Amino acid sequence: MNDIEKLLAIEEIKNLKARYFRCVDTKDWHGFNAVFAPEARFDITDDVAGCVLVGPEIADKVSGLLAGCDSVHHGHCPEIEITSNTTATGIWAMEDLLRWGEESPNQTAHGYGHYFETYEKTSGRWYIKAMKLRRLRVDVIKT
Repeated sequence: MNDIEKLLAIEEIKNLKARYFRCVDTKDWHGFNAVFAPEARFDITDDVAGCVLVGPEIADKVSGLLAGCDSVHHGHCPEIEITSNTTATGIWAMEDLLRWGEESPNQTAHGYGHYFETYEKTSGRWYIKAMKLRRLRVDVIKT
């Protein structure tokens, strides 16, 4: 893969991650599920003890966790390395603001951390293959 192809791949992966953030915040669970490879793994053990989600379970569980929640997710400063024509790794600084209404649990959480990811390209398209959310801090405000 030449330098131009690597730059194009990096831009495609940035767009993939942008779709991830947009879909989770707009509650587009079909679009959210579409950013992941069929057997993708999402490790959210920092948020939910022992929770590693696989495949379609990712969208099912995340949609449940964010039910009744207004969310804003941002990803910053991507460190993307193209490791082959069809594989890549990435680290993203992240920040999220999660506000649950009166129904449950009536609180706001403001989190900071990093996503550690691997990607795969199949049928000409990049997908998230594995993702680990590692939080550095979460500020919780009960209302």
